[in-house]
Amino acid sequence: MAKRIKKTAPSEQIGAKFSASALERFCEVYIPQAPSVFTYGVPADLPEGTEIRRGSVVWVQFANRKKPLLAVVSKVICDRPSFAVRCAYPHASGYVFSERFMETLEWVSRYYISTPMKALDVFLPAQFENYLDALASEEAVTAENAACLEMPPHPDVPELTDEQRVALDSLVGDLSTTGFRGSLLHGVTGSGKTRVYQELAYEALKRGMRVLILVPEIGLTPQTAGRFEDFLHVPVQVLHSALSAPKRRASYVSILKGEARVVLGTRSAILSPFEFDVVILDEEHDSSFKQQDPAPRYHTRELAFHLAYKYGALVVLGSATPSLETFHNASTHKLKYLRLQKRATAASLPDVRIVDMGKMRQQKGILMSPDLRDALVACLADGDQAIVLMNRRGYSKVRVCVECGETLYCKHCHVPLVYHKQYRSLVCHYCGLLYPVDTPCAACGSATYEYVGGAIEKLEEEIGEWVPNAKVVRMDRDTTQNVGSVEKILESFRNREYNILLGTQMVAKGHDFPGVRLVGVVGADSGLGLPDFRSTERLFQLLSQTAGRAGRAQGGGNVLLQTLRPDEPVMQYALRHDFEGFAGRELRDRRDACYPPFCKLVEVSFGSKDEGALQTAVKHVESLCRAEKTLMVMGPVDAFIPVVQNVRWAKLYLKTNDLSSVRRILSPVVNNAKPLIPGVEIKVEIE
Repeated sequence: MAKRIKKTAPSEQIGAKFSASALERFCEVYIPQAPSVFTYGVPADLPEGTEIRRGSVVWVQFANRKKPLLAVVSKVICDRPSFAVRCAYPHASGYVFSERFMETLEWVSRYYISTPMKALDVFLPAQFENYLDALASEEAVTAENAACLEMPPHPDVPELTDEQRVALDSLVGDLSTTGFRGSLLHGVTGSGKTRVYQELAYEALKRGMRVLILVPEIGLTPQTAGRFEDFLHVPVQVLHSALSAPKRRASYVSILKGEARVVLGTRSAILSPFEFDVVILDEEHDSSFKQQDPAPRYHTRELAFHLAYKYGALVVLGSATPSLETFHNASTHKLKYLRLQKRATAASLPDVRIVDMGKMRQQKGILMSPDLRDALVACLADGDQAIVLMNRRGYSKVRVCVECGETLYCKHCHVPLVYHKQYRSLVCHYCGLLYPVDTPCAACGSATYEYVGGAIEKLEEEIGEWVPNAKVVRMDRDTTQNVGSVEKILESFRNREYNILLGTQMVAKGHDFPGVRLVGVVGADSGLGLPDFRSTERLFQLLSQTAGRAGRAQGGGNVLLQTLRPDEPVMQYALRHDFEGFAGRELRDRRDACYPPFCKLVEVSFGSKDEGALQTAVKHVESLCRAEKTLMVMGPVDAFIPVVQNVRWAKLYLKTNDLSSVRRILSPVVNNAKPLIPGVEIKVEIE
């Protein structure tokens, strides 16, 4: 049973106002989501040993809110304001954020064109008040004492490969140096990057350092945390949103107390007040390391670089398919480049084969090719496991009217409805609204329809029908909604309760299944043609990462890529496991078109239910940007999905080599207490 934490309360005087002349000191505070910085008084009668300084967590009474709020002091001042003030009162825990945390908070808000108040709302976990209450009820342990704990003996594990040893020696050497140290560990799938991370963490802990390990998906945390704990024999504190409340609280309180030595988490773990000396970003190419909403829309990798430059931390980026920005930085010697070209088990890379669906003669509507079907049957007959990827949720992609041929769209979003057999409904993947399957055609009113284009639920049916002895477990957003469901699915597959793991891109991310000998990708070209300069890169990464799940233990793995576009260069590069060839071609194209990493790309999104207000806002910001000659302005254009939940979206794109002018123009637009145009939301994203 979880320990009950006693709630603390602020001073009873928190709502009282005082004449500024009655106080000697004042403080400016950051209140999460507040429109600006606010000034409060510092009480003259603070208990002995209690103080308010920069970084102090304090209670404040804000505006007409019924309940006091927690805020963070940005600075203490002596200049008296010309108005009466309420006072700020320290939380009972007495917690004070370090200068490193405060500087990071303010840097993120500046760099990503936000405010410290908006940033604080992202930095602080939802249950932060509960964590402070727990801290107040426990005896604090100093960071110095925690760092001096002895390490257990080095674990008895197999010898490193020659490539692993060279990479590790280079990284361990960096532990003894100062200043910015950044490395790309570029290793093929199954090359043992995790083992290098473990050895590096062990060496860092021996020196009293702290280690942060970041993974892209919640589903990877149990596997990764278990591996590190087994290797290091020290507690690994885990941070992510799907943890149970007691576990998340225990991890965060250990960080607040300075006890934590190893923290493992997803993107937001880098925002915690854990002052790491080494940060490892595994699968650093993954798009989930980028915050989407709310602002500030930070990138974990950029923040890691900033902290490394500012505080001398060691950054290690690991991937079999690095982002092109990272690969370019390594190629131009801004990062150290470490290469693992062989699998740690000496197993060969899987044999990749393209199945041209345009030449396949099979029944209309069938998703699996005979080649994939036969390969699955043979794989299971040999007692092996398989992974099948189809990056499309639902049972059928669209519903089409038989009478007039119109596709049925969501009435609130400009997207086709997807039939989900699981819910017996048509579903909008943007607003989540469910529609009856017999919803009349919006164009002609007809109730006769047909489904076009299969998706993952239909593929699950096909496998069950065509593959004898198939025990299929599906992993997509619809089967992983409950807390712990991802862990349960992966563990059951690892324990061979199932022999086929069918999933969306979730199955491609860093999982290690020794029993998998076959990987099939259905609709391998589904990522092509999107209006995103990274779409080809992401498709190559998805295909390569998925293929890398095959034959990791003994080798002899096979990969089948079903596609209608077999001659696309990205398919040919994936076929040959040729990352360098793909990266070289893609970087040349990006240089010619001036896209990152050869410039900074800023996306400005405008959303409103009022078309007139939307156009006014877009034209105003466009004129401001075009007046700045250092900016290349593209657009405005409608968003790829132009309407979501009845809000119409338009976009401007800015290219530049210097973000200072972008900040100067856009900061007043997006951070003003009053909106530029009432009813128009403006978002800024730095690519």
